[in-house]
Amino acid sequence: MLDWFKDCIVYQIFPDLFNPCCQENEVPLGYYGGTIKGITQKLDYIKNLGFDAIYINPIFKAKSSHRYNVLDFFQIDSILGTSKDFDELIKEAHHRGIKIILDIPFNHVSDNHPFFIDVLKNENSKYKNFFLKRDGKYQRWRGSDLVELNLDDEDVKRYLFTSKNSVLKYWIRKGIDGIRLDCANDIGIEILKLIVKEAKKVKKDILIMGEVFNYAEDWSYVLDSLQSYYLTGILFSLIRGEISLSSFSNAYAFVYERYRFETLLNSLNILSSHDTPRILDVFPLDLRIYNILLAIQFTFPGVPVVLYGEEVGLKKGENLSRVPMVWDENRWNKDILALYKKFINLRKMRIELRRGKFLDFSSLSDYRILSYLRYTEKRHEFSIILINHSDKDIELKVFIPYSHLHDAIRLYDIFSDDKFLCEISAIKVRMEPYQVRVLLPEPEYIEGYTFFKRH
Repeated sequence: MLDWFKDCIVYQIFPDLFNPCCQENEVPLGYYGGTIKGITQKLDYIKNLGFDAIYINPIFKAKSSHRYNVLDFFQIDSILGTSKDFDELIKEAHHRGIKIILDIPFNHVSDNHPFFIDVLKNENSKYKNFFLKRDGKYQRWRGSDLVELNLDDEDVKRYLFTSKNSVLKYWIRKGIDGIRLDCANDIGIEILKLIVKEAKKVKKDILIMGEVFNYAEDWSYVLDSLQSYYLTGILFSLIRGEISLSSFSNAYAFVYERYRFETLLNSLNILSSHDTPRILDVFPLDLRIYNILLAIQFTFPGVPVVLYGEEVGLKKGENLSRVPMVWDENRWNKDILALYKKFINLRKMRIELRRGKFLDFSSLSDYRILSYLRYTEKRHEFSIILINHSDKDIELKVFIPYSHLHDAIRLYDIFSDDKFLCEISAIKVRMEPYQVRVLLPEPEYIEGYTFFKRH
């Protein structure tokens, strides 16, 4: 079972918009001109923030700056740089302990792809079975310029996945650590199984992550990791007041109880991406709300992923996230940056937030506050998270169903240093509006005594 990813915090980069350093080409209309060398130049920035992996959107020769409409899977877009530049990026990233995850859209190609053009021009084209066709028309992903590949065809499988020189194996041999599969739900379960099997023939610990926007239980038993927006959807609905806290808790229970646990720990916790609005375009700036969003992203089971620029308060003001990164520190929101640093440090400090089990006990407060526990098999490795998502002060007694929360043990809030004495598995706590508390044990606060002598 793949084990390294659950300890990561991921930084997502949309290559065209990140850093145009060392751009040697004339940048076409519709492009910003970001480069692979530009990513390499900022590796220390990424590492110093505490990120362990970079997820990079497509870099292939393509029809547009988003590069999902691929023209050649084996070539890097010259506007981004060269194959040598990419080799250098991997080398420098690995030198810093940073993993590289590459986005590959196997489901479709551009309608200007040479294979498709050949099919249109030549009725005897050797690629005539490469593309899906229904009722005499070639299938396009959601009606776009992306022509869908016939992934059931054996020649297509050989070209993309199974042959020694397939697209899949070429990029793994380049040294990447993971692959993000665009449109994994369109690819289908059986083809995903094939991709996983073929990828791990080349590199046993390669990460295979699938984009499945919706609830993704079935895919959790096939892939190492999921990029699903289900948690994002229920979280945003809770903050907007569209659903109750009990509905949120019950909705997430389906994920925790039904997904494969190892896949869940490896799956992305998302607040924004290249396909969705940025956080500040969804919620007007309120650091208290932002604090709640990050608390859940960094303390729920899964791997937090941060879209480039979110850490400094980048926003667009329209309906998507695709704007150039701002490198002028005078334009950064330092308060938001401090929030990210706070939660990055917390996750790195506590193993239960990376690898632990999850228990939601919000029902014990009649869903007045969101209350949950992360814990490992080592009884002292636990965190209790309490979140007041309302605009009201709340005082309550909270019962905490954890066997090793011993009577008379003391807890402290890592963010405020407030202390709480446990009495028969309960604490009395006051929660300010929108407050987040992360409570950790103080098992040796009584001189000459410890609560965790033996199991």
